[in-house]
This record gives sequence, C-alpha cells and structure tokens, in this order.
Amino acid sequence: MAPAKAKERHPTFPNFATHVAKLFHDDRLFDIIPRLELEMRLIDEHKPPLRPALDPYVSTQIGVFSKNFSDWEIGHFLSYPDCCIRPFAEETRYGLDERHSKELQGEAGMIFATTAGFIPHSIYCKESHKRALIAFINQEELQGLKKLESEIFTALPHMHPEYRGQYYEIRAP
Repeated sequence: MAPAKAKERHPTFPNFATHVAKLFHDDRLFDIIPRLELEMRLIDEHKPPLRPALDPYVSTQIGVFSKNFSDWEIGHFLSYPDCCIRPFAEETRYGLDERHSKELQGEAGMIFATTAGFIPHSIYCKESHKRALIAFINQEELQGLKKLESEIFTALPHMHPEYRGQYYEIRAP
C-alpha cells in the first residue's frame, strides 16, 4: 500500500501507518510477513483466552518501540482502547502497578493475565477484555499460555531483552 493511502486508511495512527508503508515500499520488511503468519498459526492452534504480544522482532522492525511516534498512535495500531492509552500516555504508567494490585486483592483465587506490554487502566476494563488484551484465567488456561509462549519463542527467536519468552504478564494470588 502506498504511504499516502496508508495514512488515509488509518486515521488513528496516520504517521505510524505512513512509516510502515514506506518500510514495506522500500522492501525493508521482507522477513516479517512469514513471522507474523507463523505467530498467527500458533495462536490459531492454541486458541488462547487473550492475545500474546506481537512478535518483538516485528515490533522492533516496524518501530513500535520507537519514540518517533506518540503513545496514542502506537496504542491505536495495537488496538488498545483509549481508556487504557490515556493513563499510559499521560501518567507514564509502565507496567502493572499498585492500583492494579489493589484491584487484584479483591479477586482471591483468580489469575489475571494481560498481553505483555499492555497496561490496562483497570483489571476490570470491559473494552480490554472484549479485545482479548486481559482476562481472568484458570490454572489450565495458564498452562496453555505458558506452552504457547514457549512455542512462539522457540519458533520466532529474537534479541529483545524485555520479551525473552514472555508474551503475557501473569499475576496470580
């Protein structure tokens, strides 16, 4: 897709869409499609209750971790709800914090899971749950997530230090 068309087609992340389209146009992302297809195949096979983080190699190649784009654009690209992007962008929340811990205190016996790198404004965010970014899971589902993480990491090796085999963040009681 032409960069101008990408910008027009994705109004919630126009600068990022233009950037990615330029990278594809310049044939600098030739190796990410097979990686994305493999990650999607593994996800389809396992059918997890929430989605894993995007392959860190792909995220790095397309610029997700770059500070050249606003948190809003990257959040919209990753389909994060506005109610969760806002505190990340405006309060600089970098991980599950004491507010989340307080919410979790009321959920004895529940296992809370989130897509690695995603920080919900609340563990009860309905929109995040609907978009498969967060979930309360049972022990069997937890084992399934761990198996999927291991398979993705084995199939798609990468060098990103923050995501070494971790595609979910898990908080258990």
